[in-house]
Amino acid sequence: KTLDRGLIHFDRLVSGLCEKEIPGPDAFRLYDTYGFPLDLTQLMAREKGLSVDEKGFDQAMAAQRQKARESGRFKRDDSGHDWISVSEGEDSRFLGYEALDVRAVVRRYAPSNGQTMVILDQTPFYAESGGQVGDTGRIEGTGVDLDVIDVQKDGDSFVHICTGTLDPDALGSGGVKCVVDGVRRDHTRRNHTATHLLHAAVKQVLGEQVQQAGSFVDPDHLRFDLTYFEKITPDKVTEIEKIVNREILLNNKLNVSVKAFDEAKEEGVVAMFGEKYGDQVRVVEAGDISKELCGGTHVDRTGDIGLFKVTEESSLASGVRRLVAVTGHRAVELVQEQADILGALRSLLNCGPDQLSERVESILSDRKGLLKRLKKRKEAEGPDVNDWLKSADQVDDHLFVIELVDEGDTEDLKRIGDTLLSKIKSGVGVLFHTGDEKPSAVVVVTKDLTERGLDASDLAKSIGGLMGGGGGGRPHLATAGGRDLKLVKGAMDSARELIHEELNNL
Repeated sequence: KTLDRGLIHFDRLVSGLCEKEIPGPDAFRLYDTYGFPLDLTQLMAREKGLSVDEKGFDQAMAAQRQKARESGRFKRDDSGHDWISVSEGEDSRFLGYEALDVRAVVRRYAPSNGQTMVILDQTPFYAESGGQVGDTGRIEGTGVDLDVIDVQKDGDSFVHICTGTLDPDALGSGGVKCVVDGVRRDHTRRNHTATHLLHAAVKQVLGEQVQQAGSFVDPDHLRFDLTYFEKITPDKVTEIEKIVNREILLNNKLNVSVKAFDEAKEEGVVAMFGEKYGDQVRVVEAGDISKELCGGTHVDRTGDIGLFKVTEESSLASGVRRLVAVTGHRAVELVQEQADILGALRSLLNCGPDQLSERVESILSDRKGLLKRLKKRKEAEGPDVNDWLKSADQVDDHLFVIELVDEGDTEDLKRIGDTLLSKIKSGVGVLFHTGDEKPSAVVVVTKDLTERGLDASDLAKSIGGLMGGGGGGRPHLATAGGRDLKLVKGAMDSARELIHEELNNL
């Protein structure tokens, strides 16, 4: 979501530029607010023929670091919440890598728009970061009955966003029990580990030049954005899937370690898009294929992912593609649903799976041929324009044809109008149509009359107005559209008077 907002901001920034260079402070804002690393901004700028003020970016980065050093840690009263302190001491020690059920002490809380924000001394709940959503679950205790619906970071503190009740007068000294929704966490960590495997597979298939441009992981799916300048073909998507599922079948144990950032970088560990790291970092290693810096939650072994299936490949922006995938139970459900659809199609078409494409192509080809024959028949069996000419109005030396056509569509009406125009030496034709939900009309004017200033486009605009709409087109042929079928009869009468008046005034 942050990346999507950043792309919108980037487009607005570029559209408002007077120069051919993105200012350093603006590039830094893309980094600081939306997680765009400088090289991604430069890549997208080059696509639009722009450069980036790298020196200005570095100056803005240095100024931000200085400001952070001077201000110290985040001041709680600036958050907009009225925090009520319950106990003293450090807060938000994260225990969620090892446990989903722990006891904790409430440090402070704040009511907010019908919800309650809670900060604990320690917590098993993962706070949203690194593209992974926050945990949900329960916090219970004397005077406390809360459903945790989200967890967000506020500086170094984990803010548990809750619904339910927290009675400060009954809040017991024994603390509270915190329980993470384990099923939801399992779905999420399967997707997160699969994202690491996908990152590695994408580089193998598409090339080492491919860079991650964002990711999102929740219980339902994973989303991975990458820099790539063309559509990822179905064959390449299949190859990526095979690599990921091969690693899942190997069932390698994930190795997680904490080491110095510089040491990790020297080992070639991949840093996650948009993340900011401290001196000590967490390294997640999956077999020989993936080694990344990551603070998220992961499976114990790659086999725990179960199954990996890409569900979507799309363009996110110029030079940025998006892959969406599912894992585990949801991947199995998807494969089963697709197998059911395949089976139903085989039954309907009475063929084997290897013949489906050929059979569908044959049906589409037959349909195309039938539509062509139907169109030709319509053309052959269309209204008799000669009969219209026999009953047409005569205004001086000009003919005026006005008719109502019930069948066909606007294109058929234009074709009939062309036929009518070819048979009139001098005159005007107006053909109304009521076959659709809304009325329409086609107006034709012979060349001699257009040269004298009578314009089909102007007539169509007036006739469209009679039906509650409008119109326009070329001087010799134009279309009008209305809003209400009930207005057609009155519009035909008024159009007759209008054309008579126009012809008499020539």
